[in-house]
Amino acid sequence: MPELYEKGSLLAVTPRGRILRGVVLEGSAADSDGVYLWKFVQPLYVPSTVIAFILGDRLGGGCKTWRVNEAEAAAAIVLKEGVPFFGPIDSPEKLADWGYLDGERNAHMREAKAYSLIAAGRLIEGIRALRELAESLEGKDTPWVVEMKERAEQLAALAESNPPAAHELLAHWEAETVSALRLQAVP
Repeated sequence: MPELYEKGSLLAVTPRGRILRGVVLEGSAADSDGVYLWKFVQPLYVPSTVIAFILGDRLGGGCKTWRVNEAEAAAAIVLKEGVPFFGPIDSPEKLADWGYLDGERNAHMREAKAYSLIAAGRLIEGIRALRELAESLEGKDTPWVVEMKERAEQLAALAESNPPAAHELLAHWEAETVSALRLQAVP
């Protein structure tokens, strides 16, 4: 099992690098004595103010809650289902090539792949993915859609005209996300 750093309800794989991955314990409204376990991967260079489960799933199935007396079973499922899911995804290159994202229509998943292509230095593929993402977004009055589209267009334009500036922008977004998630202490 990879080294996991505990930070509240987060168990993050260390060293963290540019990709946050691991397990989060989430309280259950339906079972006050239980928690849900989420396996997840989150590229930190995609701006976010929360740990997002978009690239992840609940361990043990959608409704399964885990109690204190099931700690060994929970650890076993993290090893069986969690580590194989998030363990290999330790770089933008690996995230860009991750089969979990292939053919995905979810805008957030497509965004993660497109940004990862740029971060991995695969500019032609990344620019194409960013432009396709921007063109596919609908909901001009929806703030998150407008923001995602503007970021995709900005990153595509920079990657095309000034690749070092595109990488600097990703690094800036990564620093903002690390700060917003209070991950500075996670090694």
